[in-house]
Amino acid sequence: MTVEDYQKLGDTGAAKARHWGKVINCYSAVDAFFPACGLFDLTEGIYHGNSETPLEQAQANQHEYLMDEVQCGPGRRVLDIGCGYGTLLERIQQRGAEAVGVTLSAKQAKHCRRRKLKTYVLDYRAIPSGWNRTFDGVIANGSIEHFVQPTDVVAGKADEVYRHLFATVHRLIDPNSAARRFVTTTLHVIRKPADPRNLLKSPFAFSSGSDNFHWAVLERGWGGYYPEVGQLRRCAEGYFDLIQEVDGTADYRLTSEEWLRKVRRALRSPRVVKIILRSLPVLTHSPRQFSTLLLGFLVSKSWNWQFEPPKPPTQLLRQTWAYRGRP
Repeated sequence: MTVEDYQKLGDTGAAKARHWGKVINCYSAVDAFFPACGLFDLTEGIYHGNSETPLEQAQANQHEYLMDEVQCGPGRRVLDIGCGYGTLLERIQQRGAEAVGVTLSAKQAKHCRRRKLKTYVLDYRAIPSGWNRTFDGVIANGSIEHFVQPTDVVAGKADEVYRHLFATVHRLIDPNSAARRFVTTTLHVIRKPADPRNLLKSPFAFSSGSDNFHWAVLERGWGGYYPEVGQLRRCAEGYFDLIQEVDGTADYRLTSEEWLRKVRRALRSPRVVKIILRSLPVLTHSPRQFSTLLLGFLVSKSWNWQFEPPKPPTQLLRQTWAYRGRP
């Protein structure tokens, strides 16, 4: 598929993406706040057991891992679902492959396009049939956590959402490709909320520091409900086979701790004025969500709570999926 072919499709899913509401507001806040603090890449790193590894190198390790798993190389075509600011897209291109990204954030897409990266404001569920059978591999690096909402869990629709994801990716992959891989990094819930409806309540309906408090903070600030361990494998049946699974929870803890250190340093620096000015429009538009996101990141540290040893309530799994079906 040529650049012109992709351009003709345009942002066909932008209108359908509006219903994502809380997730879009979350990334509006992320786009305003974190880059002003010097963080343009919000993916976890791979530290190879060395906590002294610089964040940038750890994140480069993660990108190399993802590209290796999807067998990215010259002439290959790779789709990044939830491409953020395009760091991975750029690395895919540097390997000589064709990179295409989709995101719900217009600001992220604009940033990517300025860097000459093929990016679309597109709900992954609205990816058009013109993209069918055009990719050698697909990557979803930290985006799947947003695909199911607590209301979906209450309604018993979580499996349906994940199964549709695998069906969508399956139709996008070229069955004649020698690669045919789907690679995901996803937080999974281990110590799940006793009642998913509690996530829809105010965090302050619960004791500060309790599991329910932290889960409600994360839902109100970031939006989404994590799959349970084994749920994605069950929902992939008939479309993909799980061929590799790596636990990256400790890596995500180290990454999150470094994010927190960098943000706190930025807030204590002269840069704080720029951070406030960039954040004001989002605070005005979504005051409750933005305030809760900052609360969970800087004060209650609910984000880092997810990874606290010895028994963290979540587990990050890097999973490699092989396309099921004959060419």
